[in-house]
Amino acid sequence: MRGTKKTNSEYIIDTLRTGQTLRSSEITQMVSDAAGKEVKIQDIASIIAKLSNSDKCNLGYFIKKKKTDRGYVYSLSKEALELAPEQIYDLTRKTGKDRFTIHDAIKKFPGLKKHIRPSLPKLKLRKAGSGIQRVPAEGTGLADMAVGEMISRVLKEISEQGGLNVNLNLTVNFTGLTS
Repeated sequence: MRGTKKTNSEYIIDTLRTGQTLRSSEITQMVSDAAGKEVKIQDIASIIAKLSNSDKCNLGYFIKKKKTDRGYVYSLSKEALELAPEQIYDLTRKTGKDRFTIHDAIKKFPGLKKHIRPSLPKLKLRKAGSGIQRVPAEGTGLADMAVGEMISRVLKEISEQGGLNVNLNLTVNFTGLTS
């Protein structure tokens, strides 16, 4: 049974459940108001970084993080707003008896499935006791998976930063040619 005192993660989730797109400073202020005490922006930023990372937390699939000229803004996907607060809180936990899992969420709200994507086409999702795990498809080596995962993350970061400009100089030397 859950205690009555909320954690900072739960206050952040409550803030995101308003449906607004918010910056870390706005979330911090709203959490401070709800908790009735001053909360440091560094603490909130650290928790948001974890909550919005789908590799660390299943809720990360449903938190939208967008880069703006004034920093990142966060919001909860419209489909995730249909979940009850306790269900969303459970998506932040990796273990726990009778907790609401990501599989339960997809079964109850099929619209959530569109937010859950493996990083690479070669990866597939597999149901595991503690949530969704990414596993290599048959014939995919772990080295390929690691390189592919790294490339996927770099491309995602480039996309979030607004794109990439590339200047390329190419020099070609031919050896072994005789006249």
